[in-house]
Amino acid sequence: MFKRILLPTDGSALSRQAATDGILLAKECGAEIVAVHVLPVPHDDQLDAWLHHDPLFAVHRQALFEKSADTFLSFVAAGAQAQQVRCVCHKAAAQEPYQAILDTARQERCDLIYMASHGWKGGAAQLLGSQTVKVLHYSEIPVLVHKTRGAPMWRPIDTGEATP
Repeated sequence: MFKRILLPTDGSALSRQAATDGILLAKECGAEIVAVHVLPVPHDDQLDAWLHHDPLFAVHRQALFEKSADTFLSFVAAGAQAQQVRCVCHKAAAQEPYQAILDTARQERCDLIYMASHGWKGGAAQLLGSQTVKVLHYSEIPVLVHKTRGAPMWRPIDTGEATP
């Protein structure tokens, strides 16, 4: 059915859970994984460097972003290796993560994007995160949204009628 599944990861708990389940889906389908982490592209702001009194602030910040990306991607790679699923990892830099996700999916010829319903910025009250909504809206390939396990976040409506 699916041959190449894109797994975007931001390192959040839900993203790690989605990656784990996405790897199991890939194993079941005989597919391979393409993992991607989107590095933020901060605006060049001299005020930032001045406030931090460090002329190399931007370089240090970028190194931190790269190190975090390596950590997040190695989690996916290790999970794929444990399940004997082929995995390639990519880092992409973008101001809009959804765009980098879609670009990577196209470039890598993925036939499914499997992503968490929300990431670091998302909360339990949100239905879907903004990047997930944008991927769903703009994607030309199927997107499977991973929701958290456990108790459903919805409650049945009490109509006042007795249930059998």
